[in-house]
Amino acid sequence: MAAERQDAYQRGDPRRRLERDLARRQRGLHGQRFLTALALIGSVGWPIALLGTGGALLGRYLDGRLGTGIRLTLTLLTLGVSLGATAAWQALRRSS
Repeated sequence: MAAERQDAYQRGDPRRRLERDLARRQRGLHGQRFLTALALIGSVGWPIALLGTGGALLGRYLDGRLGTGIRLTLTLLTLGVSLGATAAWQALRRSS
């Protein structure tokens, strides 16, 4: 059996390679699964990063204008991350 398997994977037999590739293709489209998973990771990560960064930048700007130390920066950062996590949670629920 090991000899048959080794023969099936040699480069010299294109028919066996084709059969093996067709069987692999019939088992599932692995490329689509990977791209779907990659899109899901992006739809989870980007909202958290962008809303958190936006909240921190807006808070820093407002703290500089109003002289409130870091109060608004921390508040808006927390609010941005919370909104981003909510958006990520909704994206995960839609995908399943």
